[in-house]
Amino acid sequence: MSALALSVLLCLVSALCYAVGALLQERVAGAARQSAVRGTLRSGLWWAALSLNSGGALLHVLALRWGPLSLVQPLGALTLVFALPLSALGHGSGGRGSRVGRAAWAGVGLVSGGLAALTALVDIGPQVLLSARDQSVIAGLGLGAVALSAVAAAGTRSAAVRGAALAAAAGVAFGVASVHVKAVVAGWGVLPVGAEAVGLCLIVVLAVAGLAASQAAYRDAGLTVPLVTTTLVNPVVASLIGVAVMDDGFHHGAAGLALVVPAAGAAAVGLLLLVHDRAGREGVGRGERSGSVGVAAGVPRDLPGEAAEPVNHVPCLSAHGKRSHETTQAGQIPDARGGQSCRNSPYVSQ
Repeated sequence: MSALALSVLLCLVSALCYAVGALLQERVAGAARQSAVRGTLRSGLWWAALSLNSGGALLHVLALRWGPLSLVQPLGALTLVFALPLSALGHGSGGRGSRVGRAAWAGVGLVSGGLAALTALVDIGPQVLLSARDQSVIAGLGLGAVALSAVAAAGTRSAAVRGAALAAAAGVAFGVASVHVKAVVAGWGVLPVGAEAVGLCLIVVLAVAGLAASQAAYRDAGLTVPLVTTTLVNPVVASLIGVAVMDDGFHHGAAGLALVVPAAGAAAVGLLLLVHDRAGREGVGRGERSGSVGVAAGVPRDLPGEAAEPVNHVPCLSAHGKRSHETTQAGQIPDARGGQSCRNSPYVSQ
């Protein structure tokens, strides 16, 4: 088997590992909404997802060892191709998978195509060794971007937007971590041991931050939006750092640079389609849930231990205003509607 064929095979298996791991993460997140941290850490499925993601990352690194980045990075979009059909299959078999509509499929196509075009246009330059100081500065900027995305997520009420912001934070963390992985591999045996140790520590910190952000994104927004957002942001961040710091560029000179804009635009439009589709499904789901509890029976939901008020009731007119001082011989306040008492309740039946 040639080195190129081996690289493609490793990419396929890596993408499948990431896809199954994402599905397991989303399932664990949905089951542990009430006690997210404790329920997640005690779940065997979550540890299985962590193992799959770790295996996928290792296979991705090995694929980069034998194949060019311009081939390996676009093949990472196969995670979407694997994950969404598996999610739809889980939905059809009674599982917790999410139904995938036409708009979502169109969004996936645009994101995958735009992402593949972006990463294919990147021209890998000669290896640049990053010192411990350079690695620390890059990691600091990356963690700052992660923190800003987390703050933005906390300030929004929309679950879809919040999930997209958290997934963007995860994508930034994973993208910066991939840059450090490349720096550590390139500097192995060349840079001092201290610089390599700093790089390894930063990789662990960034990986943990990305894993935590992605888990929170799956809990808030399901599978589609977080997975697509992370898949989009991760290679874009890595490519931008490569161009700015590691002397990477774009194929075909100015013509290649001109192709970057429509590719990025297509990926952004696809992401918007996915967020819109998810937000619409959330609205329908909330409506169905609210209509299934008490409303169909004509009884609104009350606090535990309280009796439900009649559906057709109006404010007791005599309990307010200028008639509130009038009382009957029994000490009750008469109401204008049928003489019903307002003593025990501010509402009366029509």
